[in-house]
Amino acid sequence: MPYSQPLADVPQPHTHMHRQLAKPQPRISLKALAEQLKLEQATIIGNASGEWQPAAKGLTFIFNGTQCPQHFTPHGHVVTIANGGFAESQYAFEVQGHPQSLQLAKALTQVATDLTATLGCWPSSGLTAIVLMMTLAQQLQVQRMSLLPSLRRSVELPETVHLPCMVHNWLGERRIAKALLCERLDWAEFTLTPWEQTTEATHQVNFVNESEDPFSKLDILRQYRLVESVNEDTKQGIRQHLAELACIPSAIWLQCADKAKLIACESLFFNHQPETQLSHWYLMDYQASQWLDAIRHQLAYCQQQLAD
Repeated sequence: MPYSQPLADVPQPHTHMHRQLAKPQPRISLKALAEQLKLEQATIIGNASGEWQPAAKGLTFIFNGTQCPQHFTPHGHVVTIANGGFAESQYAFEVQGHPQSLQLAKALTQVATDLTATLGCWPSSGLTAIVLMMTLAQQLQVQRMSLLPSLRRSVELPETVHLPCMVHNWLGERRIAKALLCERLDWAEFTLTPWEQTTEATHQVNFVNESEDPFSKLDILRQYRLVESVNEDTKQGIRQHLAELACIPSAIWLQCADKAKLIACESLFFNHQPETQLSHWYLMDYQASQWLDAIRHQLAYCQQQLAD
């Protein structure tokens, strides 16, 4: 389920990354924090669309920007996780609504810093909270979150403005999240079906020659990633190439997939420093971006289906 993508003047994730990596805070014991909290049940509500209510048991975590239900029920304990840049804080997160807010902010910052090395960029607040709660809570439920927000640009969005979600490595986040799946974690929206079976699939899939490897076709993006080296004729050819890739059925992707190929594809779909680092042109191009969700979804589906 894609997240909505409000354009807001918010602190950039790489600001936290540079600050925390340059001057890391003293580490805390997550085991000791878990013993203090004695948290049996935690619920994390993402920023995707859909109604939600605080869980009747344990803590419910929401994020800055999450709209409270119209008929808000006061039962349950709601804790808000915000980007630390919204306040003068030495930590990357600010937590409100819990007696141990400062310790939770420290723990989130520590987890996010640890995840950065694996992802190649600062993680989303959603993944950070999930990883932390799998350590602190006995049971965890995640709602309104798939870790696949849409990369599809609107026609009104200027090419110089990046989507907020573009700064995170979502395929990498799902790779990490997959390793967490167990009986303690209730997360229905994490599980994907093939793109051609989703409601977002508006185009017809093509049953191409099974000897063709779509991952080889995807390599063309690596050759023409930077906008300065791509003329309009080449862009138009790549847009058509992306349209063809988006129409390859999941069975063909799965037949050709392996873990190394999937990890190699992660860097094609994000730029964690768009203000200072040139973005892949197709992430900033309206026409090209219309095909990216389908391609990335099939990659995420392959990632999900491959045995560990």
